[in-house]
Amino acid sequence: MKTWSSSRWKKPAQGALLATSLVLGGCVSVPYADDVRDVRSTLEPRWTPEVPVPALTGEAQRSEDIDAAVKELLAQPLTADSAVRIALLNNRDLRAAMHELGIATGNLVQASLPPIPELELELGKSGGEHELQVGVGVEYSLSDLLLLPQRRGVALAERASERARTAGEVLSLAYRTRLAFYDVQARRQQLELRNLALRNAQARYATAAELEKVGNLRALDLATERSAVESARLAVAETENGVQDAREALNVLLGVFGAGTQWTVDSLLGDPSDALSKQDGLEARAIESSLDLSTLRGRMEAAELRRKLAATEGFLPDVSGGVSGEREDDRWQMGAHIKVGVPLFDRKRGERIAALSSRESLKARYEATATAIRASLRQTRFRVESTASRAKHVRDVLLPATRKALEETVLQYNAMQLGVFDLLRAQDNVTNAASTYVDTLLEHHRARAALEQLLAGRHEGLEMAPTRISAAASGSGAAPASDAH
Repeated sequence: MKTWSSSRWKKPAQGALLATSLVLGGCVSVPYADDVRDVRSTLEPRWTPEVPVPALTGEAQRSEDIDAAVKELLAQPLTADSAVRIALLNNRDLRAAMHELGIATGNLVQASLPPIPELELELGKSGGEHELQVGVGVEYSLSDLLLLPQRRGVALAERASERARTAGEVLSLAYRTRLAFYDVQARRQQLELRNLALRNAQARYATAAELEKVGNLRALDLATERSAVESARLAVAETENGVQDAREALNVLLGVFGAGTQWTVDSLLGDPSDALSKQDGLEARAIESSLDLSTLRGRMEAAELRRKLAATEGFLPDVSGGVSGEREDDRWQMGAHIKVGVPLFDRKRGERIAALSSRESLKARYEATATAIRASLRQTRFRVESTASRAKHVRDVLLPATRKALEETVLQYNAMQLGVFDLLRAQDNVTNAASTYVDTLLEHHRARAALEQLLAGRHEGLEMAPTRISAAASGSGAAPASDAH
C-alpha cells in the first residue's frame, strides 16, 4: 500500500532547513498521491527566500515514521520552524483538508467516464416446434457522450478551485502555528518580568514594614506597598494562566496530547527587522500569488462552464442509438435505431439562471477580496515598519535610558542622597521598559508573519497582539510619602 509522504522545505540561499512536511498517514490510493503532488506544485512557485512556504512530497512514509519524527522534534526545544514542521506532519485538520481535495478528484474521475452502454438480451420460443429464439440489442446515449467534455470541464474547474483552497489551508496552518509560537514566547518573557516586578514589590514592602516599625513611615504608605504586592501577585497568576492558554492553543495546532505536550521553548523573540517591507511591488505580488483569488477564479470558471453546459443540454435533443439482432430460422436479422427526445418543456432555464447568478456573485466576491488583500497589504506593511521602528526605539533608546537612570540612582543611593524606595522604583522603570519591548516585538512578529502570509498567497487578515498586561499594571504602588535615608 502507498502512504502519504512528507518532505522538507528548505531555504537554499542559506542552505538551512526551514520548515517541513505534510503527511496524511495511513494507507491511501493513488489519487491521493496525485493530490499531494498537485498541492506541492501549487505551493512551490510561490516560495521565495524571504517568504518560506512549506512544500509537499510524494515519498512514502509510514505512520510510525511520522510519530518518530514528531517525537524527535518535540524532544528538542521548539523553534518557530520546528513547530510549523510538527504541525504539518501531525495536524488532523490538515489531513481532513487533503481528504476533501480527494472528493473533488473523485468527482473529476467520475465526470471523465463515458456513458455506459445498455445491453439487452431476449430469449423465447416460437410456434409449435418450440424453437429457441434469441434477441440481442445494444443502446448507447449519444447525447451524454457529446456532453462529456463539458461535464469534465466543470469538474476540472471545481478541482482546480479545491486544490487552491487546500494549498491555502497548508499556508494557513503554518501561519497560525507561527503566531501561536510567538505568543508562547512573549508570554513566557512577560511572566519572567511579572515575577521580577513581584520581587521588587515584595522588597519595597519589606523595607516599608521595617521603617513603619521604627516610626519612620506612615501606616497609609505601608498599606499602599502591601496593595502593590498583592496586585503584582495577581498579575503573576494571570500571566501564568496566559502562558498555559498559549501552550494549549499551540498544542491543538501541533496535534499533540499526553506526553507530547511537555515540549519546551528556550529561545526569545527575535530582534525586529523590516527588510521585507522595504521591497517594491508587494501589492502586485500579493494579488498575483493569492490562493484565495485562485479559489474564486476556479469557482467562477466552474459556474460559467455549468451555465454553458445547461444551455447545451437545454437545446440538445436527447439522442440515443442502438443496434439489435434477432436469430430466426438459423439466421441473424440485424437492425439499428435512433431515439430522439425533443426538449420542448425543460430547456434547463432554471439551471442557467442559477449558474449565471453564481458566477456574478463570485465575481463580486473576487473584486471584494482583491480590495481587501490590497488594503491588508498596505496595513500590514505599515504595521511591520511602525512596530520595527517602535521596538528599535525601545531597545536602543528607552531601555538604555532607564538602565542609565538606575545606575545613577545606585550611585546616589550609595552616597545616601536617595532612599531604597527610589532605587526600587528605578528598577521598576527598567522592568516596565522591558515589558514594553516584549509587547512591541510580539506585534512586530505578528505583523511580519501576516505580511509573509499575504505574499505567499493566503489572506488571513492582520491579527493583533493580545491585550497587554504591562509590568506597570502589576502594581508598583504609589510612592511613600516619606522615606528614611
